[in-house]
This record gives sequence, structure tokens and C-alpha cells, in this order.
Amino acid sequence: MNIIDLKPTLQFVWLEVSDLATSRHFYGETLGFSVQESDDAFITVDLNDAFLYLAPGKPTPGNMYLAIAVEDIALLYQHLLEQGNDVASPTDEGWARYIELTDPDGYRLLLLTPEERESSR
Repeated sequence: MNIIDLKPTLQFVWLEVSDLATSRHFYGETLGFSVQESDDAFITVDLNDAFLYLAPGKPTPGNMYLAIAVEDIALLYQHLLEQGNDVASPTDEGWARYIELTDPDGYRLLLLTPEERESSR
């Protein structure tokens, strides 16, 4: 078997957060993502092909972006405005349209709609 044949996929990302209730509100209400409560140990954000686990701990955002694709960045942008968020309009880079946000713990998010999804509408 060739190592390329393994076809890796991302299953989940585990982030430590300072407050589960604040993170639940940000990912569930502010972004409108599906958030499932497990118990006091962590919450799960369903990203369709992968999961984001948020657990109490010491956040260490570092130098990374968590890129999350959505079907319609314009719809998410409108939702964010309606929620009263101060957010810049989506940037078009040709390969994708995206919004940059920072979650309550400082994790940088790149919320995007890839070009192939945009052109199929």
C-alpha cells in the first residue's frame, strides 16, 4: 500500500476554552453552528465532516487559523450583522470569499466559502 492511499481526513479539533457557556454562545448563537452538549467536560460543534470539541482549560490560540467552510458566506455575514457583531464584509480572494473573526478565547477563525461553491450557485 502506498502511503498516499491512506486518504487522511480530519475527524476533530480539540480546543481548550476559558468558559464553556461563552464558547457555546459564540459558536451556537453568534455563528449559528450546531452545538451539542455532552456534559461539563466538553461541548461538540458539528462541522459536518469533522467536529470541534471545546473543553475547559487554558486556551493557547497561537499562530493558527481554524478555517471553516460554509455554503454561503454572504448569509453568515448577514446573520453576524443581525446579531449586532462588528464584522467586515467578506473578502474575495478568487479562491474563496471569507470573513476573519476571533472567538472569545483568541482563536482565529477564517470562515469561508470556497470558489467552487460560489460558482455552482
